[in-house]
Amino acid sequence: MRARAAVATGVGVAAAAVAAGLGTMAFVYARQLVRRARHPDRPSRIVAFRPDVHGGPSVTIARYPEAVRPGRFGLWFDDDRGYLRLGGVLAEDRARVTRRVDLVELGLPVAGMPCRVTGSYWRDPAAAGLPSEDVLVPTELGPMPAWFVPRRGSAPWEQVAILVHGWRSNRLEPLRSVPAVRAAGWSSLVVSYRNDAGAPDGPDGKYHLGATEWRDVEAAIRLAIERGARRIVLGGWSMGGGTVLQTLLRSELAGRVERVLLDAPALDWHEILAAYVRLERFPRPIGPIAERILRSGAGARLIGLDEPIPLRELDALGFATRLAHPILLLQGDDDPTTPVDAARRFAAARPDLVRYEEFPGAGHVRAWNADPERYDALVTAWLGQDPPGP
Repeated sequence: MRARAAVATGVGVAAAAVAAGLGTMAFVYARQLVRRARHPDRPSRIVAFRPDVHGGPSVTIARYPEAVRPGRFGLWFDDDRGYLRLGGVLAEDRARVTRRVDLVELGLPVAGMPCRVTGSYWRDPAAAGLPSEDVLVPTELGPMPAWFVPRRGSAPWEQVAILVHGWRSNRLEPLRSVPAVRAAGWSSLVVSYRNDAGAPDGPDGKYHLGATEWRDVEAAIRLAIERGARRIVLGGWSMGGGTVLQTLLRSELAGRVERVLLDAPALDWHEILAAYVRLERFPRPIGPIAERILRSGAGARLIGLDEPIPLRELDALGFATRLAHPILLLQGDDDPTTPVDAARRFAAARPDLVRYEEFPGAGHVRAWNADPERYDALVTAWLGQDPPGP
């Protein structure tokens, strides 16, 4: 009996230790999820730069998943002081990837420099050949910086697409779509929101996954109306897509929005948290435990939130029946963080509203990069339609 009791005690102690370890990991994971990233990771390094090879310059970098994706990308290096526009993959092995260089914009890459591939092909509106004006959007927290890219012709504020970037990103993320928006006769207001670099912090300095950020999108709508907007479109990338949907549900100005563009939107945070757990190779229970931390008052306070995040209210499948705006949903089928199944289920739930376009081989918010011609054609044609009837 004593032996059995000792074994039982040992098992109990081990189980308690495992539970404590999982709880600690989930706490760290939840805290990372809501913490802003001022300094991006640089997961690769320059191996070689060849400026004069046959067919144009090329760069070789240490291999990692983003480095081998098809299409056009950017490459930041030298602590983000240098920038290249990248073309297609020329060669690869298990350790390295060589890509064509479309343009050296800033600096000169040197072997050994840390670097990172970005989906933002242009580093600012001017690099994309776009006229722009710096605008401040008045919000409840203070002015938020934005780019205003006017359409061609007169009355630039009459038709405005308000474009919202995603989690730990910035205004460069939606910039890829601005030429297509402009080709359809619309101006673009590319906005920032609370806790962005250069923008005011939220009350707790943490992300709320769209549950509070929507107020800054509402403020952008209000500014557009004050400037004379008669037609307004909202566009959202990743968490920005979820934020746009929250704006449609919560804002008193939602009725002024004509239609919505979503690129790899955050539709199901349960699936998104599980996807990150898989990517980081955490134990599977970490995801559900982190969800409970985010949703509970005590858990939220422990990770620095001033209020819990209502994850169930952010579940787009749960509120899909309440939506009324036409949606163009663009999604890569190789998205490691916002799984394609969520987009497919959302589109199937509202076929009357959602036009769903899937991009083979595209990663997270990489549909434009994988096939810019198709992406631009879809956006321009969709925005070129007449306003929906009453």
